[in-house]
Amino acid sequence: MITVHESGKEKPDTLERRNRKYWLLGLAGCALFGVGDWLLGYVDPQPVSEVFSVLKAGHGEGYALWKIALTLFLGTLGVPFMMAGCTGMAAIVTDEKKKTVLRHSMLLLPVGWLLIHFTVSCGIWGYAWNMQTGDPFQALRMAEDMMHMFQSTQIAADLLAAIPLILLVVYTLRNKTALKKSSLLFTPLLWMALFSAVKLVVPATPFTNGIDTFCMNAGMMIWFVYLLVKKI
Repeated sequence: MITVHESGKEKPDTLERRNRKYWLLGLAGCALFGVGDWLLGYVDPQPVSEVFSVLKAGHGEGYALWKIALTLFLGTLGVPFMMAGCTGMAAIVTDEKKKTVLRHSMLLLPVGWLLIHFTVSCGIWGYAWNMQTGDPFQALRMAEDMMHMFQSTQIAADLLAAIPLILLVVYTLRNKTALKKSSLLFTPLLWMALFSAVKLVVPATPFTNGIDTFCMNAGMMIWFVYLLVKKI
């Protein structure tokens, strides 16, 4: 039951508990997505396609197809958790109109996340399945054809995921949130870029490739942990 002041507003301690619940749910959702990312990324990192950069040699013969099925299952399972966490982020915005805008736009992020998982997983599945039948040329052609087919979907998914995260940065820069500008050091976009850059400065290994595919969820998880520590 929500406790309120005589004015009808929630007490600060009630708000804090609710916010922490949302951010813990978001953290759980990112973890579910992240396990799938790792299953897709922890492979031999040798590239096999200029068209489909996520596709690696490790996705060929011997790659277990159950990993792709589990990736999609965990991603779908993680959507409601992540949606709660993302919409809960709007609590940091002090302007009511902008708070509503961020809350609604944040609903798009888990949808974009799942679409990215779906398109990438389908392409990897097409390659892995055909490689196990012993036809490398057909495997690569099918995977690249699927990426061409999903190109518009991937662009839309990237936009759905990027818009709310960019808004978060803009509102923080304009002092429209309860956080200082120094909080930008913990925002998801920054950490996504940093984790993704790991592959540019260290030797390519299954581990660094896994970090690269995990980078989006890693950035979100750092942000949720930061909010939990700040106790907004």
